[in-house]
Amino acid sequence: MEMFSPQPVQPVVAGIFYGLEWQGPNPEQVLRAPRLCEELQKAAQAVCLDADDFRQLKMSWVISQMNEAKQEPEKYSLIAAAIFLGTAQACLKGIYTCETSLNQVDCRHLVRPISCFHGLTKMPLQSSLKAVSEKQHILCQSGCDPVDAALQLARAGRRVALLRCTALEHPKSECRTYHNIHEDQLFFRTTYFEAFERIEEDIQTVANDAIREGGIIYSSGIGILRGSFQDGAPWVEQPPQVDVAWFGLPLHPHHGEQEIYSDPEERNLVSSTLDRVFAWACAHGADAIVMPPFAVNMGGFLHPRLHFAGLVHEASKLHERHLPVVCVASEHPAHCQEAWWDDFSKGVIHGRLVPPPIIHVPPIPLMSDKLVGKDASALLEKRRKQQGVWSTRSRQVRTSLG
Repeated sequence: MEMFSPQPVQPVVAGIFYGLEWQGPNPEQVLRAPRLCEELQKAAQAVCLDADDFRQLKMSWVISQMNEAKQEPEKYSLIAAAIFLGTAQACLKGIYTCETSLNQVDCRHLVRPISCFHGLTKMPLQSSLKAVSEKQHILCQSGCDPVDAALQLARAGRRVALLRCTALEHPKSECRTYHNIHEDQLFFRTTYFEAFERIEEDIQTVANDAIREGGIIYSSGIGILRGSFQDGAPWVEQPPQVDVAWFGLPLHPHHGEQEIYSDPEERNLVSSTLDRVFAWACAHGADAIVMPPFAVNMGGFLHPRLHFAGLVHEASKLHERHLPVVCVASEHPAHCQEAWWDDFSKGVIHGRLVPPPIIHVPPIPLMSDKLVGKDASALLEKRRKQQGVWSTRSRQVRTSLG
């Protein structure tokens, strides 16, 4: 099966990043992150494809490779690398061609998102929160990636804020990998990687320290350039813009019985962080929030499932006047089991159900391993009775009676 569209490919001069036709007035205006070329070269070596312009990657090739990857999971990283290459080249050159319509799309207005930093002690002013008359809708979509859910809502006219969470212990701002097809689609299919590479330039502080201190890094103007992987990652003909809020949570909080946070401080930290993230998203003008169940069985997180779902519901209701839509979506393999998702979605939509009381069984005393030894005279008396011999005690009684 052919991998690339039958279109003439511009020969390169010095690798896949130079020599492509530039539509702007000056090739030097192409924005390059300091480490972007290095990451692209690594991805190109991983894919090992003899091609220059990965923007022309065919949808049919992606679909066939996705089907093969079900039997050979190691191919997922190669598909992700090829998709990322095409997205990165589209951002570098500012243009791409839709395979379905053959229309050229100018994306130069989307390749430089802007990020800002909100510290732990800062909250938006109430005057910056705009009340809406709509009734709030809390949605849960299984088998749908958060980027797909954000694309649907953005096409419907919503201003969407996507939530991205990493561990407080390891914020992952220094190590950049774009090979996890289930957790890194925000980097493959959008222009967020451009904002990610320039975050420290925008916020004027170290990103790792900002996340560890409980801050929120809010990036605006992220363009969604590609559709679903299952559809072949097609180019979006009219790419919408979304926002991305990046924050941190503890990796492995303490669990209690019946899937709750056993440590009140850890529970309050998660609750207050969600409250601040929702508040800042509303302050930036978002009227829809899309998030995966990031704290449960993905990205190394292991939070109590039902209690976390209840905290998401509480945070949504706190901002009910300002946030008409809250959507939790995931197609991660860890969340695909029907029983797992049904209980979680009920907690998100209706709140965490009050679990039945735990009936504690009192401890049962166990028999001692040590046997109490009998008196030697008592054992002799028992033996005489068994043999039908008058015991010494019986003779003494008969003598006293006579």
